[in-house]
Amino acid sequence: MRPVRAVIYGAGTMGLLATRLLAEKGVHVVGGIARSEAKRGVDLGTMAGLDPMGVPVDTDAARVLASVRPDVVMLATASFMPEIYDQLALCIDAGANVLTISEETFYPWNTSPALAAQIDRLAKAHGVTVTGGGHQDSFWIHQVSALMGAAHRIDSVHGSATWNADEYGTDVVASKHVGETLEEFERSSTRDDAPPTYGRNVLGALAQASSLTPVTWESTVRPVIVDHDRPSQVLGRTLAAGAVIGYADVDTMTTAEGPVFTFEMAGYVFGEGESDKNEWSISGEPDLYLHNGVVPSYTTTCTQWVNRVPDVINARPGLVTVDEMPPLAYRALPLHRYVHDGKLD
Repeated sequence: MRPVRAVIYGAGTMGLLATRLLAEKGVHVVGGIARSEAKRGVDLGTMAGLDPMGVPVDTDAARVLASVRPDVVMLATASFMPEIYDQLALCIDAGANVLTISEETFYPWNTSPALAAQIDRLAKAHGVTVTGGGHQDSFWIHQVSALMGAAHRIDSVHGSATWNADEYGTDVVASKHVGETLEEFERSSTRDDAPPTYGRNVLGALAQASSLTPVTWESTVRPVIVDHDRPSQVLGRTLAAGAVIGYADVDTMTTAEGPVFTFEMAGYVFGEGESDKNEWSISGEPDLYLHNGVVPSYTTTCTQWVNRVPDVINARPGLVTVDEMPPLAYRALPLHRYVHDGKLD
């Protein structure tokens, strides 16, 4: 069986780390796509800190996909379905599976149902799979679902996660409203076209994985404001006391079967001594707790992204969310060794 052929769509911070991880797992990275003209023609391996791969980065996605015919596209360009719909459709039309760390694609059925249904139909028509993955795969779904399976009765589930926005590049920092005044944040976060919260995707996937029926949703947004000057590595400047350094989404979901779910996720520019966290508590019979200690979310986003590659290639065609996937598994061998049914022959 031949190696998996992959294209990196989004040669930024996450895509370049994934490039190294894929190469070390025996994947042939055959293409790189970026928006920046400054990256066009630069060797992808060189950009990722590796030896040259002979893969020049291109800004023409259609040209790359048509010329190299990948098995899977690793998409890391934007967070929400409306932003990446055309990119997904382009990859599907090229006959490629897509594995993306776009946060909404993790479970878009309750936030962008029309776009999700269109992608599902298109992927089925072309016999390929589209999946959203990354850090939330294990830490927010499969670990939590396994913990819920240890309960006889569940009254409530509460999750709390933090992550350092300063590790993910300028687009993510901008999406978290870093550097805005409180007044600017309140105007932008309350507009009618504000994007959905990631918590709705997480809780929707947890409900689906546990065969629960969501009844009501409530979402609030809370700014994180620094009370002293704080440097931002990505912005290359210091944020003054009183500035917004990110925000927290708080989502609550009730279910017809009884359990109430709350998830609070805060992404902001960390200060000295702060670290990512992931904590969950279940109230019921018995009470149960999950605490992951210091979580390297930046790294685990990419490690889980890469480890999912065989599962996406193996999955049925369509939009397949990770609640339908098997739990993540460690991949000690080259990734093509985990692909079955002759899909790479």
